[in-house]
Amino acid sequence: MGLRNWIVLLTALCLMAGCKKAGSEEQFPNKNIESVEAKSPLSDTQGDFQVVEPGSVYTGPIEIPLPEASGQVVYEENGITVDASNTEDGYLMVKGFASDTRLKVQITLNEETYTYDLNQEQEYEVYPLQMGNGTYGVQVFQQVEGTSYSPVYYTEVEVEMPDTDRVFLYPSQYVWYTNDKNAVKLSYDLCAELDSDKEKAERLYDYIVNLLTYDYEKAATVEKGYLPDVDATLQERKGICFDYSALFAAMLRAQDIPVRLAIGYVQPDNIYHAWNQVYLDGEWVWMDSTFGPESAYTEENYTKERQY
Repeated sequence: MGLRNWIVLLTALCLMAGCKKAGSEEQFPNKNIESVEAKSPLSDTQGDFQVVEPGSVYTGPIEIPLPEASGQVVYEENGITVDASNTEDGYLMVKGFASDTRLKVQITLNEETYTYDLNQEQEYEVYPLQMGNGTYGVQVFQQVEGTSYSPVYYTEVEVEMPDTDRVFLYPSQYVWYTNDKNAVKLSYDLCAELDSDKEKAERLYDYIVNLLTYDYEKAATVEKGYLPDVDATLQERKGICFDYSALFAAMLRAQDIPVRLAIGYVQPDNIYHAWNQVYLDGEWVWMDSTFGPESAYTEENYTKERQY
């Protein structure tokens, strides 16, 4: 079944460091997703599956690592603010200016570039530093007209992370949550009596596989710039693969388990897809909650392009 216009996965070319000339939105191209029918999970009336109300089991404190714009290392110009105070934890924060047109952020290390939307409400966005250590370039673009964008800001940030996997423990734009989210509360409920990271990962995976169903209508109609809302996914009990993988990542990170949201292709059907990689017992373990445990695909079918 063809699923079009899934999500704008912003994979841009590396641009010049200086703010010198306007660019085209072709620098921020769409990628469509073609998918096959996902495995239908069990309903809450089948097997032993029971829906758990968030906050109904665990009553203790919830303490999770959260990003902070602490103001210790700040770069500011042309209405753009970059807070790089906590790059050792694997993230930086960018705040734009009020604008009637779209803003985009490109974050580059060597030849690798990630491109994101930046909100126009003058609120900080959190972006991961998932490319490792080195000198990052941070560039902001403003839409001029139609598909034309002009660079308005550029800076460089030196990043030295003692643990480059720590980036996958914090919320960021693609995997956003706070300690008051139902997804976080539910992760504490489901893992309340579990000890090992493996047990917790398996418990959360099984719950998501059984709770959610694939939303084909959403996959066909989702708009540019879509970002998952983990609590909305829980409430609606359905979503696209981006929703599945963002929810799983949020719940695992809330349990202090590093997890990547991976995006790439599944062969031999050339499906553009999102899934997860979970750090367990010293290695990254592939887990795909969208297709579920009965999927015909194995890890060898997956090729990762990007990770968040």
